[in-house]
Amino acid sequence: MNIVLTGGTSGLGYRTAQVLGSEIKNKIILIGSNKHKGENSVKALIKETSNKNISFKKCDLSSISEIKSLADKLKKFKIDILINNAGALFFSRKESVDKIEKTFALNHLSYFILTNLLLKYKVIKKGGRIVNVASGAHRGVKLDLNNLEMIRNYNGWISYKKSKLCNILFTKKLSELIKKNNITVNCLHPGFVKTQFGKNNSGLASLAIKFLMNFFAISVEEGAETIVFLATDKSIKNITGKYFYQSKIDQPSIFAQSQRDADLLWEKSISIVKNKGLTLV
Repeated sequence: MNIVLTGGTSGLGYRTAQVLGSEIKNKIILIGSNKHKGENSVKALIKETSNKNISFKKCDLSSISEIKSLADKLKKFKIDILINNAGALFFSRKESVDKIEKTFALNHLSYFILTNLLLKYKVIKKGGRIVNVASGAHRGVKLDLNNLEMIRNYNGWISYKKSKLCNILFTKKLSELIKKNNITVNCLHPGFVKTQFGKNNSGLASLAIKFLMNFFAISVEEGAETIVFLATDKSIKNITGKYFYQSKIDQPSIFAQSQRDADLLWEKSISIVKNKGLTLV
């Protein structure tokens, strides 16, 4: 199988690549923003799996132009599985190169733009699967569709929670649109996993995350299980538009089930991207 995996150079993504790469026939492309880290990850994965069909492509997934360039490079690569996993938490408000709030740009728009471009270019095979890594952190928040970038009253943790809600609503809407193409899309909560997540921040917030991970987090091996399950298990080949936890269909929050919000988020995302110079539909 041909697999594209964003955020695959560390943590959950790396473990996912390790498991999928252990099947020698699988060809995997890791996507990340750090070339040095990406190349080192590829070397390590090849050594660990004996699979030489693992490679890396550099892309800042918070940049619209870089995602477009990446999608153009992937045009000749027929994809069986696309795993959208890249994401981050920013406690202080930052903007991407496109002047879009960075949590929203990286955690939601990267999934939205890359997936739509690859579908537009028809590089995801019939029978293919799209896996979106969301989070149980989506619970307890509702989208403000007039303030998606939290220009007002920014809170880093709330922004992250809302971006994960976007992942689920995106999955819901996308499943309806691509069902006719015989491509499935599902999302998941991997659990609270001990990774480098949140370490890009400083101060008390970063220390709090580190403390919680040391005492309450599960291993990356456990966290990656549901990602691998959604990517490969034959029992779910016809299931689409669902939210999974521990390799089982789970019920997301009531706000994550809103058809209205899923429709409006899709329209708003199309509009935001178009205003930055990229037409997806």
